Amino acid sequence: MSGDLIVLKFGGSVLRDELHVRAVAEEVAGCVRRGSRVVAVVSALEGTTDALLAKAAAYSSSPNPFATAQLLATGELASAALLGLALDSIGVRAETLDAAGAGFRTEGEPLDSSPVAVDLPGVVDALGRVRAVVVPGFVGRDERGRTTVLGRGGSDLTALFLAQRLGGLVPPGQGRRRPLRVGPLAPRRAAPPLRDAALGRGPCPRWHDRAAQGGPLGPRAQAGVRGRLAGRDRSLARR
Repeated sequence: MSGDLIVLKFGGSVLRDELHVRAVAEEVAGCVRRGSRVVAVVSALEGTTDALLAKAAAYSSSPNPFATAQLLATGELASAALLGLALDSIGVRAETLDAAGAGFRTEGEPLDSSPVAVDLPGVVDALGRVRAVVVPGFVGRDERGRTTVLGRGGSDLTALFLAQRLGGLVPPGQGRRRPLRVGPLAPRRAAPPLRDAALGRGPCPRWHDRAAQGGPLGPRAQAGVRGRLAGRDRSLARR
């Protein structure tokens, strides 16, 4: 596997509708055409999670948490499938992995789980076949194979967890490989018409500072998530 390995996270503020999905596909395609391999982590389309929560609440004031997690997961799964279709439509070979395909395992409450493992060989094998892999954020499976979700901000946690785990597979200074970079498409940018989607706007994006550039996860937030991951690692090491 050669070239940069980049984890990109696209949240609901970017994935507002299917036109924006196509614009995101162009963004991923630009990174691929500049020689990178991309893992794209996607949230549900804007407003989808709240709409699904409202559907669950319509059945009960305290709906079954595992059934609710399954319902919420459909939002991210739909976004991942749509992005995979959009990439294919513009000539970029991609694979879409669900939580089972990525081996993304969690523990804890079904609606507020924490990631504990990912099937790195499965993700790396996919990156060996294609240059873009799409993964639904927010969604995992517990040790019994039941669908879980990571709570609000879960797609950010998915992206950073994958970046942390995959980072060890991309050592600096070996050919064209460079340290792993993590970044989202800058949010709140109007989706351009497909014919105007720019592919050569410079290097692939990095994480943006929330205050300075309006990005969804600034350095302090990253530090908090990384601290959560480090705490999880220490907890697992004691077992």
